Amino acid sequence: MPETIRSRWIILSAIFYVFVAYAFAFQVVPPAIKPMMKEFDVSHAQAGLLMTMVVIPGILLALPTGILVDRYGIRLIGLTSTILTALGCTITALGSSFNAILLGRLILGTGGALMAIATYTIIPQWFPPQEMGKAMGIYGINMPLATVIAFPSSSILILNYNWRYPFYVGTVLAVIAIGVFALLVKEGPLKGEKRKQSPSALQALKNPELWKIGLVWLLFQVAALSFVTWTPKLMEDFRGMNPILASSLASTLTLAAIPLVPIYGLISDKIQKRKSFMIVGSILMFLTLTLIAYSPNSTLIPSIAALGIAAAMIPPMVMTLTPETLGPAQAGIGFGVITICANVGVALGSLTIGTILDLTQSATLSYVTMATFSAAGAIVAYTLKNK
Repeated sequence: MPETIRSRWIILSAIFYVFVAYAFAFQVVPPAIKPMMKEFDVSHAQAGLLMTMVVIPGILLALPTGILVDRYGIRLIGLTSTILTALGCTITALGSSFNAILLGRLILGTGGALMAIATYTIIPQWFPPQEMGKAMGIYGINMPLATVIAFPSSSILILNYNWRYPFYVGTVLAVIAIGVFALLVKEGPLKGEKRKQSPSALQALKNPELWKIGLVWLLFQVAALSFVTWTPKLMEDFRGMNPILASSLASTLTLAAIPLVPIYGLISDKIQKRKSFMIVGSILMFLTLTLIAYSPNSTLIPSIAALGIAAAMIPPMVMTLTPETLGPAQAGIGFGVITICANVGVALGSLTIGTILDLTQSATLSYVTMATFSAAGAIVAYTLKNK
């Protein structure tokens, strides 16, 4: 038992780093959007494709990947995901045309789709139900942490060199991730006996609660990722901030979330009321995004910090409710559905806000739109039968 406990934390640390390496590559685009738009002469909507292309593979591949993970395990798919992540970073860093950049982002997204399902699926194989919220909460700070690192560091590299340098760094981190995954990650003892895949997959896909959880996650991603993607440019263009300050302000959301995601997960383990966190978090996101839309510069930092406190409630609940709803043997399929929903949300959010900016040039309307999606997430969360 002590060896199993030690192994579970080693594996959680390994997949945490692997996902942070991918998330860093995903999140270096927002600080680079402005110089990339200038170099390649593209519109806001076209620039939104830099994020959208990363999530398209997740929409197409998530469900079959979940089925394959449940049937064949996480080793092959997880290792493939790290190789594709490194390849996508390299192509983006070296791309000489906007289409080449989009190809690199597409390959990165393919690796990310495989990685998300493989890494999330392994957690319920190693952690028992009474520790699931804590484990998912700790793992759930991967994207916030990567964002906090990516935004200011990318802005500094871009100002001192050019927009390609953050992608060079992302390539190095991704190459290291290949070795980390290959050496440390393996299947867990709680996976259980494999069942015949067709009935298992059908049973999971017919579960309405899974799709409600997925819809909450989709709406959350529309609001949160739109905020993180577009806030650096919105603050520069409409609030007159310098690039480093604008990027740092955008990352305040994730900085506020980092200590709270695992705490919320741990509390939900104790009180077993995960649905309530999702409802309250979504409502507070609606209120704070609306406040940000109309706040003067002097109150932006506390407003965005409050948004981060609210947003941190949702990820650990989504990732914990998914295996709780389906069980460890079907977790891969569940995370496939969740990943599809997340990627649809990211794609929808990036394109929606980019189009609003092209048509209206309104930062206020952009943030109000994000708030509206959060309100819809609260309504869907309320309908869940889970506690």
